Amino acid sequence: MLNKTQDEITAKWKSFDTEHPLVSIKCLAYNHKKYIAQTLEGFLIQETDFPFEVIVNDDASPDNTADVIREYEKKYPLIIKPLYQAENLYSKQDGSLDKVVDSHLKGKYVAMCEGDDFWTAPNKLQMQADFLENHDDYFAIGHSVRIVDDNGNTMTPDNPIWRKWFNTYAYMEDRDYTLQDLEKGIMYGHTCTRMYRNFIQNMPESLRQKCASMEHANGDVRMSLLCFCKGKVRCSSFVAASHRKSASNDSWTSRTFQKNMTRWDIMSLFEQEAVANSFGVYPDFTEQQYRHVRRSFLRFKETKSWNDFIIFLGNLRIIKHKLKFLKRLFRLVK
Repeated sequence: MLNKTQDEITAKWKSFDTEHPLVSIKCLAYNHKKYIAQTLEGFLIQETDFPFEVIVNDDASPDNTADVIREYEKKYPLIIKPLYQAENLYSKQDGSLDKVVDSHLKGKYVAMCEGDDFWTAPNKLQMQADFLENHDDYFAIGHSVRIVDDNGNTMTPDNPIWRKWFNTYAYMEDRDYTLQDLEKGIMYGHTCTRMYRNFIQNMPESLRQKCASMEHANGDVRMSLLCFCKGKVRCSSFVAASHRKSASNDSWTSRTFQKNMTRWDIMSLFEQEAVANSFGVYPDFTEQQYRHVRRSFLRFKETKSWNDFIIFLGNLRIIKHKLKFLKRLFRLVK
């Protein structure tokens, strides 16, 4: 719930130099009509001593998400600055979605939150911006998150769509996170918790294209990788946002729920290696590769499916250290 009236928020923003926001909030929305109002209000509750802008992109949603965004744009034109796409850019898989949205981000820092997640702590932006302003040697900061279902109810690990790495999102530690964490599959908090220095617009076009060509690494992983390659990253155990997981909405989770994604995950690791190498950084994803091969083997043992057997064999074919992995897998059989 908003803690100030529309007039109070507008009056405060008129005292700011809104043409030069310190923070740009990047919000990607698609078929989020049910959730987007809660997301936008999570931005509006923020108590800051600096101006921020909300660049919310509706990617041609067929469910009239744009109508809800227009209501907030009309009430808070100094803050809510929407982009309405006539065609779905995400489906092109050519990086055009991020390129279009990133070109509108004016802030020194970028905070991210997709249109079905929401912020819960009014001091989130101030805390993160203060940290980066006072620590020039840090590139990004994240924090812990509450995992919720479609209706905003807290999800627990016994939920069938809870996965180990979602559990990690909910229990971030007060420490620096590094590429060594990513080698274990651990990112610096979920997307809706992150703030980083605005660097995308100044990326060389060749690197931008290499990132855009990552067909298997999702946006969470991609941004974590880039930040780890760019500089020091901090995380906090402070819970300031809720991340919605669902097997029924139009999310990555719903599209991949109960599917054998091990081949996809391994290909993602190869893509991450290639991008990291462009920065002169050389991560070792050997253990993650083994974990995904092991998952595909156990999946086949459970289902006895020919398709799962083919996936397992294909995984063995493309990974490095095949003999080493086979020896470890044979111990599983015994």
